[in-house]
Amino acid sequence: MATLIVLQGPDKGRTLRASDDLCVIGRGGSGIALSDPTVSRRHAELHLVVGGWQLSDLNSVNGTFLNGVRVAKPMRLKHGDQIRVGSTLMVYAGDESVQQYAGAGIPRDLVTLDAGSLTLDSSVVASVPSSEDSVVLAAPETAYAVKAWNMLREVGNVIASLLPTDQLLARVLDLVFQEIEVERGVVFVRDEETSELLPEVVKFKGPAGVSQAELGGIITSRTIIRHVVDSREGVLCSNVVADKRFQSGKSVQNLGMRSVICAPIVARERILGVIYLDCPVTRHTYGEQELRLITAVGYQAGLAIDNARLVQQHMQQERLAAAGETVAYLSHYIKNLLQGMRSGADIVQRGLEKRDILMTAQGWRIVEKNLDRSYNLMLNMLAFSKPREPRLEPVQLNRIVDDVHELVQRQADDRRVMLLTDLDEAAPPIPLDYDGIHQVLLNIVTNAIDAMEGDHGVIHVRTHYQPEKSRIVLAVADNGPGIPASMRDQLFDPFKSSKGHGGTGLGLAVARKIVREHGGEIEVVDPPEGGAEFRVYLPISPSPRGKGDTQGPAARGAPRSSGKAAGQSTAPKRP
Repeated sequence: MATLIVLQGPDKGRTLRASDDLCVIGRGGSGIALSDPTVSRRHAELHLVVGGWQLSDLNSVNGTFLNGVRVAKPMRLKHGDQIRVGSTLMVYAGDESVQQYAGAGIPRDLVTLDAGSLTLDSSVVASVPSSEDSVVLAAPETAYAVKAWNMLREVGNVIASLLPTDQLLARVLDLVFQEIEVERGVVFVRDEETSELLPEVVKFKGPAGVSQAELGGIITSRTIIRHVVDSREGVLCSNVVADKRFQSGKSVQNLGMRSVICAPIVARERILGVIYLDCPVTRHTYGEQELRLITAVGYQAGLAIDNARLVQQHMQQERLAAAGETVAYLSHYIKNLLQGMRSGADIVQRGLEKRDILMTAQGWRIVEKNLDRSYNLMLNMLAFSKPREPRLEPVQLNRIVDDVHELVQRQADDRRVMLLTDLDEAAPPIPLDYDGIHQVLLNIVTNAIDAMEGDHGVIHVRTHYQPEKSRIVLAVADNGPGIPASMRDQLFDPFKSSKGHGGTGLGLAVARKIVREHGGEIEVVDPPEGGAEFRVYLPISPSPRGKGDTQGPAARGAPRSSGKAAGQSTAPKRP
């Protein structure tokens, strides 16, 4: 189907399509109808022939012009040709199809990153930082919000399929082309050895059967990509063709005026790649809603790529000899998380369609809970696999307890579990890695919540200062079913979980690893009243054993204070 976009004239802005193999352009009647009074009733004709479309003049009064030349005989059309009939100027968008070029050597041969003397300057119109917050779109119109959530849900489905990186990115780019107007799209991925950004997937719209290489390849803007990599934010911009500084640049003039979106693919504050999309401004100009959407897609893609790489790293290490079992374990857990996110997104979509704020909030809580679980999984995988030295500074342990209490309160309420704290006010600040011990306590308390059965679960978190032993004891006791005898010997081993597919088996392994880095110890005991109790012994003057293997990765944001005084016991109401 031939597509014409009106640039000048009474019908400016309209997109016209030829529905038949022989289509008349004229004033009124069937075919492509224009309201321009200077156009004849049967002015020109589009004819589909082998290999493309031809333009002919039908003895019109004012003539038909192709790229400024009067049409005297049938002339073959190419993508981007300008057609003038009367006072109406149109651009031919071609008989387009989305094509992909991926495989060994092909994408990098097809894409030029301002090579040699080609220098494209760009004007940044808007930017959006890439982070977890970027996944939450600004409040656009309801129709667009539904469309955006649909796309993010589909991206979640793709990630859940655990495809290889190149196939995953190709499918994500397919979804982008389906949902927004894009003429050319390139996904660059950073090479792990050289740190160079290399084209991994290339897609474009163009005449069927004509490759982008035949159309001159794709020239991307080094300026835009460098800005995205340096600032770690998605940008919306236009190439400044009209700027006097660049009028002499042939490459700029050949590129044409384009609207561009470029968003980072980010995971754990590392740039893994960028998504580069562009489109002629004569066809479409991107807005901030589309920028936010693509930035969110880049963030999700980054998590997926990073998950895949972390799993691969685990497989390569000697301590993960049972690589097949490990991948199956993590894959199933990650898939469950993503399915939960998809369910929450469905509820959000229905809430937006019905303009039901309560339903939308309910759906977002489900999405948020599974995002938190995904984040905690990433923290545990990083803490277990990467050697790091703990960063010690004087920390009040009671403050960490308050922080974790506040963080898990809603999760406990959802499971009808009562959380109690009993904090020793005499406990002094001791040298700790705040984020590491925060992760230790979070893992233990989360495990305790998951272990609760029925509606009478109680978890009691205590701190106790033992000056005679130069240590502080952090204890987490629950009234759950306790630890099975068969699990005692392997309780702190990685990928050994009593929750089946409901857990990864990393939480307690990471907890012991971090505690030992502090020169402390962790143990589990059976309280007389039943359940289980984990005790963490932290020395006042730690002497870490050797060079610490790892340090718990940074928790989200700065440490937060719950506002509860040390030593305060709390008993939240059951929902």
